Parts: sequence; C-alpha cells; structure tokens
Amino acid sequence: MTSKTSRARGTRAVPAVPPVPLAEPIGLHLFDYRDVDRRLHGDGIMTTTSDEEGHAQARQRALWNRLYQDERGSWRSLIVPDAEMIARLAALDRICPQFAAVTAWIVRAATLAMAGGQPLRLDPCVLLGAPGTGKSYYAHRLSQAFGVSRLTIPMNLMTDRGTWFSGLAPIWRASGPGKVAQLLIDSSCASPVIVIDEIEKASPINPSETPINVLHSLLERENASRFTDEFVEVPLRADHIIWIATANDLSPLPASIVDRLIAFEITLEPGQMQAIQRSLFDEANTATGSLFAAPTDALLEEVLAQTPRAMSRLWPIAFGFACMEGRRHVTRADLAQAQAVLRPGSAGKGRIGFLSGMKAKGMIAETARASYGSEARRGG
Repeated sequence: MTSKTSRARGTRAVPAVPPVPLAEPIGLHLFDYRDVDRRLHGDGIMTTTSDEEGHAQARQRALWNRLYQDERGSWRSLIVPDAEMIARLAALDRICPQFAAVTAWIVRAATLAMAGGQPLRLDPCVLLGAPGTGKSYYAHRLSQAFGVSRLTIPMNLMTDRGTWFSGLAPIWRASGPGKVAQLLIDSSCASPVIVIDEIEKASPINPSETPINVLHSLLERENASRFTDEFVEVPLRADHIIWIATANDLSPLPASIVDRLIAFEITLEPGQMQAIQRSLFDEANTATGSLFAAPTDALLEEVLAQTPRAMSRLWPIAFGFACMEGRRHVTRADLAQAQAVLRPGSAGKGRIGFLSGMKAKGMIAETARASYGSEARRGG
C-alpha cells in the first residue's frame, strides 16, 4: 500500500483540465408547449354539433396529444453545411449541368453558413424552363445532397383554396392537417425541401380562393415563423423550409408571388445533354442492380434530342427488351421498341421517334435478326 507521503513525493500534481464543452446542437423549437397546452386544456375544448365533427375534433386532440408527448420534444435540427455536404452539392454539376447557376448559388450560401457555423437559409426560388428539362429530378437530388426529407406538391391538382398547404379545419368533413404541417411534425429536421411543381397551373373551382394566396405567408420568412395550419391550430416554425418551385411560365402568377421568388431560367444546351443522358442511364441501371454495360457514345448520340423526363422512362423499358434477349447491353432497337411502348403507333411511322434516319422497316429487320440469333443460340 502506498503511503500518503510517498504518493506526494513520487507523483506530480496534475492540474484539473475542464472538459471540452460539447457543441450546442443547432436547431429550433418547432412549436411552443404552452400553445399545445392551451389547446388541450383550454381553447381546445369545443362543443360538437354532430358525430362527424366530434370525430374530427377527436383526431385533432389526438394530434395535440402526440405533439405534447413526442419523445423528441419540440426540437428539430437545421441544415448545418460542412465540407462533405458542399462537395455533394458541387457534384450535382456532373449529373445536372443545366442547373449550374442554381447549384453555384446554393454552394455559395452553404460555404458562407459553414464559415460562420450557422444553419443554411435559402430564399424561395423558382426553376423556370420548358417541360421535361429535369427540374423535379434536380430538386430530388438536391434534397439527397442535404440529407433531408422532400415533399412535392403538384399545383395543377389543386382545385380549392390551398388545403394541401394550410390544412382543413375540423368543421369540414375531410378535415386534417396540411402537407406542410404534417411534414414538419413528422420530420426530425425543420429544413425539408418542398417542391411546388408547376406553380403557375393552379385551377381552383372558385378563382377568388386560389391556393396562391396562402403562399404569401409561407414564402415570407417573418410570417412563416408562426405558420398556423387550420387543423393543427398551433403556430409552427416554417421559416426554414427550402422552397423550390418549378414553372414553365411566370406570367400567370401575381407580381406579389414572383417578387418572393429568385428565378433561374433553365435551358438544355447541346453540350450538356450527353452528361445528362449518361447520368439518367446510370440511375436507371443502378435500380436494376447495375446489370447493363454503359452505353456507347454513339448510342447516346441517338437520344440527345430526348428530354430527361422521356429518357428516365425509356431506359427501364429498354432494359426489359435487352434482358428478354439475354443481353446485358442496350441496342438502338431496344430503345425504339421502348418508345413504341410509351407511344403506341410510333413504330409504324417513317421515323422511329428519336432514332434519326432509322426507318420502321429497319427497326423490324434489326429486331428480327436479334430474335433469330437468340433462337439459333437456343437451338430453335
């Protein structure tokens, strides 16, 4: 046993080192518990006038109880950029080169946020361009780079005053929370990506109750910081949502909405198309387990005139034709037959869609040769 004296003589006192404080998590409180408490035990108590309304109010109280008892509490994280995230964002230029200006804007904002140790904040933007230029695809890849949830709201399906955004009060038969509130409540991050697809194409039954009106608050940061869904009836922090709208034309929108959006015009340059088509092939091929050999430059040249939307559908169908022939590479005939599936009757025309110079009888002959060769290998 070591004596107190010998311990003192044989050891040097080590100064106490204060523990390194853990970095404070960066986030926000999605809601205030006092607001939920008032709904549950005060303002939330209402007299029902019908069984249906009573069921709706019971669902509403169940949602308040869920908020009150959520193990996560009211805390939600925010997007805090780091070097890896910025690298993922910058890599979007390889697969979506037509959005280079958008990506550069986001990378600049992310770099600034990282330098200051602050959460990323982006103003609402709109991707303006012709149909099929990959706008929705880009938004999807962007949410993956951020590592957050993504929600797409198709504006052309909205025929009311915007319940997808703002919810519907319990007095109505189909009452329930809107998709914005539901996404914020379900997510662990208060900065999800919400895509308003074809923002200019709302078609409300009553033109005076256009869903565009609710966007005046949601796209304005100060108002969005206390966004109140009609069903939830508890203010929520919606001011860190990353809003990305897509549009073919901004002229149908009121000036007050256009003024809230940073507009990026998206065009497809001929020099960008091969990289885009190759990335679409890679994504479709990955979904099959990477069964197929990379297409040749000559084959990609054949599809350069196609929009990204068209090719995202054609590749999987062409894979099926190739697989039926026992091949692990795609031919021009596979693509032509895939287009005939998507566009019935196109095979009987003088040219098979995008296959420049390839006539219908040429496709049939090539398909027949492939079939004959396959049967010969099987001994048929």
